[in-house]
Amino acid sequence: MANIRLSHMNHWKTIPYKQIDNFRDYYYEDRSNLVYFQDWDRILKYHKALGYDGIELAPWDMHEMMALFGTPENFKAFAADHGLAVSGMFHGVTGAHIAENFDAQVQAGKNAVDLIARFGGETMGTCPNSDYASVGHPLSPEEVRNVGKVLDAIGEYAVDHGVRLGIHNEFFCSINKDNHLYLLEITDPRYTWYYLDTAQISIIGEDLLKFYDDYHERMCGFHLKDTADPKLADSIRYSPNVEIQEDGHRWFWEPGQGVLDFPGLWALMKKHGFKGWVSIEDDGTPDLLASMALDAYYVHNVLKPIYW
Repeated sequence: MANIRLSHMNHWKTIPYKQIDNFRDYYYEDRSNLVYFQDWDRILKYHKALGYDGIELAPWDMHEMMALFGTPENFKAFAADHGLAVSGMFHGVTGAHIAENFDAQVQAGKNAVDLIARFGGETMGTCPNSDYASVGHPLSPEEVRNVGKVLDAIGEYAVDHGVRLGIHNEFFCSINKDNHLYLLEITDPRYTWYYLDTAQISIIGEDLLKFYDDYHERMCGFHLKDTADPKLADSIRYSPNVEIQEDGHRWFWEPGQGVLDFPGLWALMKKHGFKGWVSIEDDGTPDLLASMALDAYYVHNVLKPIYW
């Protein structure tokens, strides 16, 4: 059995059909490639054809998905019919640095855990707090501890339901270069893990390989993506709405298309015997299917021979 299971983070946004049965007729309505990207049946077939084992879900898709499938269990069965599992779902915590928000943020996290468990997912990559620009000031140690208390409370509930919560840092988050190691060290390793987004942590300014080597015991999963902008300046990371650039500049690239040392990371994963989900994320790509194919080629031909 493989040590690593390969997943892909869902960035197809709204897919309005469960399955298009009149594929040829539908194509002739506008004679474009739109029909190839408008139902879950084909999207899941692309995953399977490219060698993915699972799909990671996004919370912003839940309304549309439930309108199509009715329940998480129905989607889980539909994915299983395509030979795929749900690896997990992303979650975001907001305003956790404010002590009075504790109950509301913990309840929101528990609700997300319940949903993930119903899908059969195992991981919940969790952005730990609001973005830096909206908070408007560096977090004090007490405010970081408030965030940690929220994560530990959700994480304990998650463990009890077969899900592992992992801190997923965003490079524009208020948990950032000056405090993210402190958050990792004050949270309970029994309940709060780390979900390593390779690009985000590098843009923050950490050395990817050293960070993984130092904290490998806390890792519960990955968002695998490349970047050409490691160690981005604070003035850019902390600015409003920085993730989407009007000039089209991309912070994130397919593995192998940036500057990160993925073979070196894979050698460390082999050294430490990582077992679990690795989810590729292609946010920002103009062609998701092309990116998925490039990702799969790189993983299967460059990384898989090192460790799998």
